[in-house]
Amino acid sequence: MSDDPVTPPEEELATLRMRRAHLRRACDELEQALAALSAGPADDRARRLAPAVARVREAFAAHISIVEGPDGLFDEIRAEAPRLEGMLRRLHREHDDIAAGLAAAEEDLSAPDEAAMARVRERLTAVLVALGRHRQRGTDLLYQAYEIDIGGE
Repeated sequence: MSDDPVTPPEEELATLRMRRAHLRRACDELEQALAALSAGPADDRARRLAPAVARVREAFAAHISIVEGPDGLFDEIRAEAPRLEGMLRRLHREHDDIAAGLAAAEEDLSAPDEAAMARVRERLTAVLVALGRHRQRGTDLLYQAYEIDIGGE
């Protein structure tokens, strides 16, 4: 295969853009939910935060299935631009790390106390930062593979 950029099918790009926007909205909701946490019993705060965490986890799982699933974007890029394999491995590791951070936060939310809520805030802040960086690296990957800018929504 050539290292020259190719263009993925428009339908695939539309799906990718839609999922990207969905994940971004879920991250925005989580950021707002974290910012709104204040005083009150830990279990009340956990109940208010849990739905936003679940939405990010679900949106992120959908993202992973699109890019890493059978015949997904990663397979296509491997075939069309093998020079980007290192970037693909890094993004895969980030998928694992981000998913683990979300799972750990959800575990802490299931039995909240003040220490657990402090860990949740720290973990979710780290997850949001990691997701922002991950999204940028994904955009960079697509640009290098296809010379396409999918937008920053």
